[in-house]
Amino acid sequence: MSILRLQEKHVTKYVWEGNERLLRPRRHASWVLKHEDILDQRVKRLIDHSGFGHLLKFKHIDFNHVLITALVERWRTETHTFHFPLGETTITLEDVELILGLPIDGQVVTGITSGDLVSLCDQLLGFIPPSTAIKGNAIKLSWLNNTFQELPHNATDDVIAQHARAHILTLIGSLLMPDSSGSKAWERLTCISPQLQPLTDEEVQQGVGFPLGKRWTRRMHRTHIGGTTVPQIRAIFDGIKAKEFLWTPYRVEYVRRLITIEVSPTARAVVPLICFAAVEFHQVDRVMRQFGFRQSIPSDPFNLDQLHKEDMRGRTDRYWPQYHVAWIAMWNDRRNHLIHGNQFNGNGHLHDNSTYMQWYINHTIRYIMPIQSSSDDDYYRPTMPSQVSANQSDDNEIERTDDDIPPLPPPTLRSEQQPQGRPRRQRRRPSCGTASHR
Repeated sequence: MSILRLQEKHVTKYVWEGNERLLRPRRHASWVLKHEDILDQRVKRLIDHSGFGHLLKFKHIDFNHVLITALVERWRTETHTFHFPLGETTITLEDVELILGLPIDGQVVTGITSGDLVSLCDQLLGFIPPSTAIKGNAIKLSWLNNTFQELPHNATDDVIAQHARAHILTLIGSLLMPDSSGSKAWERLTCISPQLQPLTDEEVQQGVGFPLGKRWTRRMHRTHIGGTTVPQIRAIFDGIKAKEFLWTPYRVEYVRRLITIEVSPTARAVVPLICFAAVEFHQVDRVMRQFGFRQSIPSDPFNLDQLHKEDMRGRTDRYWPQYHVAWIAMWNDRRNHLIHGNQFNGNGHLHDNSTYMQWYINHTIRYIMPIQSSSDDDYYRPTMPSQVSANQSDDNEIERTDDDIPPLPPPTLRSEQQPQGRPRRQRRRPSCGTASHR
């Protein structure tokens, strides 16, 4: 039985019907990023204290609408993961800590709501005395309209805190949310990532390479990307090869030398992520290969459909710590929810007839690129396990999987080359009513 119970509402249904679209998320952080050098130091100290200081260094990240759209097509709300031909992958707390430099441990961001998002930043700037916190309904969000003006020399703590809140909200809403998936994709998907100018030892010592996302603000050389439209990127993802996907990019030597922190164990905890009304699950048990473990068949994902309907509209004075008490208890017990498993020696890729991939093929959708058909209701359905060669047993899976693929060498700059298109892979369509669409 397919785990994709929301397929009728998923974007792939509309893609197969011939309806293309391009997402263009708005980006409001330009002023904050371009003027970081003149940001008032009083405000900057509060932002640094909250743990968001690293984000001020991301000045020139390429905002790739095509890549983000193609990734959204592979995102599944049911599992909180991206579904690729090679298996599931997702943005984990490890990615957040290493790519963005944000802290991932601590208390949940929650409290009582009073009509706006000021309380969220009060949590982040928790050292501000409650007596100086801005009351939500007193000024609502009007401070967002004028807070980027020059801060007076005699500004009070309240006014300084307002400026810090506005900057943090802007970074969360327009830089953190849209860009993190793109940077994460570049770290792992070598078939679409630009080439980078290697860092010198001096630059590494100066901290130029950490957080890792700062590498993508440097000059990039696009020498082997074969797609500039959503259908082209979609086709690249459908035809991705084992050597083009890095399950553990942070273990590669030329990346590992840039990391200046020790990753918190929380990065591999199966726990809910909570922010006031929002509850999303950190499903790292579905992406064990991202932590160097061999992937096993995961448990059924949590059904959070009802929680996804919750928001703060009309929830005036709701005390979310009590409303989400069970989920918060799971987060607080995160050290007892860490994933463990058998380490793999290579890149972690599995042949289609391995136990996990047989389950994955039979329960999800691997490919999205639609086939050309004269019928409006005829669209592509994925290859099923019965169509995969079964001449390999699970007993020698470890020796005969793609685990033996050697790590990629450090990036080196090459002369500009014309990208070569990958020939379209021929796929055999099974009859209707497959398990992937039940």
